[in-house]
Amino acid sequence: MIAMSDGVLEQCRPPNISWDRYMEHCELAVNVPDLHSDEYSTDDEQLANEERRDNKRPERITRTNSVIKIREKKWRSTRVCKVY
Repeated sequence: MIAMSDGVLEQCRPPNISWDRYMEHCELAVNVPDLHSDEYSTDDEQLANEERRDNKRPERITRTNSVIKIREKKWRSTRVCKVY
């Protein structure tokens, strides 16, 4: 599902494509797993403690051991990297 009122969508839309066509492409991108960064989730206490120690843990999950790691894909565009 795509939040169509997201300002980032409008900023990233190429000027030579209609909004409807752009939304079709976005829906396709959401549903093609090869386009997504590899990620895994774990309840590893050691990883959670490392994030706590390095102050990399979001405040809302400081008391849990849930950890999500995302591997970057080399083909990812610089424009996308700047947004995220």
